[in-house]
Amino acid sequence: MNSIVSAVSQLESRRKALELELATVNSRLKAIQQALGASTRVEAAGASKAASGTHAPVSQTGRRKGRKLRQWFASGEAVGLMKKIVHSPMTASDIVKQLARAKGYDKGLSAEQRKRFQGTAYMAVSNAVKAGKASKTKDGLVRVR
Repeated sequence: MNSIVSAVSQLESRRKALELELATVNSRLKAIQQALGASTRVEAAGASKAASGTHAPVSQTGRRKGRKLRQWFASGEAVGLMKKIVHSPMTASDIVKQLARAKGYDKGLSAEQRKRFQGTAYMAVSNAVKAGKASKTKDGLVRVR
């Protein structure tokens, strides 16, 4: 019985030490964010909740400043465009080029953004095939239904 009590007390002391260490790290991170001039997303109560014993979720780091989350197609838009564009079976790469032209992304995008769009468009073609909205012929061409 004494061993259980001592184990629990050791775990409690370790938990308190970790909470204090977490609060210290959070305060250091907050100071670094302020020094860099970044907007602070960490709530002031976050560190005090961790120190008081309540389990606060670990804050996620934000995305890099240069990269923004972008939605290239609205829900169902890619299939609708493919139905308008693809009149005869085409390769997936030709469909991606036609989608870029239809959306106006064939010109004016940086190389990195163009690659991101192409990846999304290839996934849209693949998902259309998986969902049954399109089919692949034996020679690998894509036909939209």
